[in-house]
Amino acid sequence: MFVCPSLEKWPGMEIKIDMHGILKVRKVLYIILLLFSSLAALSQPGYRYLPAEHKRIVDLEVHFRWDKHYLDMGYMGNDSALARFAHIIDIIGLEYIDSVVIVSQSSPEGPYEYNVRLSKRRAATMRNYVMSEFPELEGKLHVHPDGESWEQLRRYVERDTVLSDEAKQQIYAVIDADVNMATKKWRMNRLPTYKYLYRNYYPRIRNSMFCILYYSRKVQFAPPPPIEKPKTLSFIDMQLKEQTPVERKVMVAALKTNLLYDVVTALNFEVEVPLGSSFSIAFEDLFPWWHGGNKWAFQVWQMGVEGRYWFEDGKQPNLLRGHFVGLYLMSAKFDLQYLREFNYQGEYWSTGLTYGYSMPLGKYFNLEFSASVGYASIHYRHYNPSPGWEELVRDPYKWGRKSYYGPTKVEVSLVLPLRFTYKSRRGGAHE
Repeated sequence: MFVCPSLEKWPGMEIKIDMHGILKVRKVLYIILLLFSSLAALSQPGYRYLPAEHKRIVDLEVHFRWDKHYLDMGYMGNDSALARFAHIIDIIGLEYIDSVVIVSQSSPEGPYEYNVRLSKRRAATMRNYVMSEFPELEGKLHVHPDGESWEQLRRYVERDTVLSDEAKQQIYAVIDADVNMATKKWRMNRLPTYKYLYRNYYPRIRNSMFCILYYSRKVQFAPPPPIEKPKTLSFIDMQLKEQTPVERKVMVAALKTNLLYDVVTALNFEVEVPLGSSFSIAFEDLFPWWHGGNKWAFQVWQMGVEGRYWFEDGKQPNLLRGHFVGLYLMSAKFDLQYLREFNYQGEYWSTGLTYGYSMPLGKYFNLEFSASVGYASIHYRHYNPSPGWEELVRDPYKWGRKSYYGPTKVEVSLVLPLRFTYKSRRGGAHE
């Protein structure tokens, strides 16, 4: 069990949520609410107010594949669950949300320490997703990696209608045994019902569960007429019927600059465009064009294209965050001179593989690290300045082509994602 962090600031009150999301509110809250309700009624004759109170929605779960921590939107209804989460956030209103608590877990199989790390990676995935969709929840989002979920397995067994009472008691005995985790799992694997549990319940507890704590809006009521009261709908129920258009943001491209090139005044620019949920294509241009008479030159014009596949956060649509691999192709022309010591012109082309990682940097930017290895074919021509530097003379004996295998690019890029806002409808019969 854990305590919702944002509610610890309330003196004299504690709201605890177990892994199934059961909210227990003590009698102190009702006394306080009754007192404020009475004071409001005295201050406004003829009216009564429903005071602001905390409510909860805890029936949202996102599931992960075995031994994975990336978010697969097509797995076990994750797309519908996250659409419902976004819909509820929009209905409540960000200003009325006290906190969003997410508990990430793993199924009790394999090494315990590994599962703890796996639940932490799943928690990080959910944090990145929620913050990318709702950056306004910064400071209100609390993510808890909870390791292996034996308690959730127990609850599923308690509600099971197929297992016999004797089989359930055997399972409870293993779960409650005061032994180390390896022994407990060994005993569970030897039970006749293990394959049934593994097939039906283990996939369900590889999950992240949502707890949304929010203030209900203050609603004013006229004095009740002396007739039968109509059935009262909750705030959520009323809003779900309205089919209100909701504004959403989608990233359409990302603008980049390689900071390592910028340090040496090599002007550069890159545009990356998402293609679906896992792929993207990037176009880059490098164009330093500096020279000092016929004594020095730093002139390169390089253009390239790279296709990328995103492993982790790329599974969340249009984020371009996490690990990726790519296949690139680029070509360039160059003129590099330093007095009479180094004087070459030419062209080159290169192709190879890229590996990289992109992470959020503040609210509006990403920071991307990548390195490439591959093959380069370089055509070069040597030249010499004249004695008085009036002209450059090509050297007829020093020219050719070189082939190169090895590292070809290193990038530390500042990324600005571009998003546009559109309106969509959620809820109702299509939810």
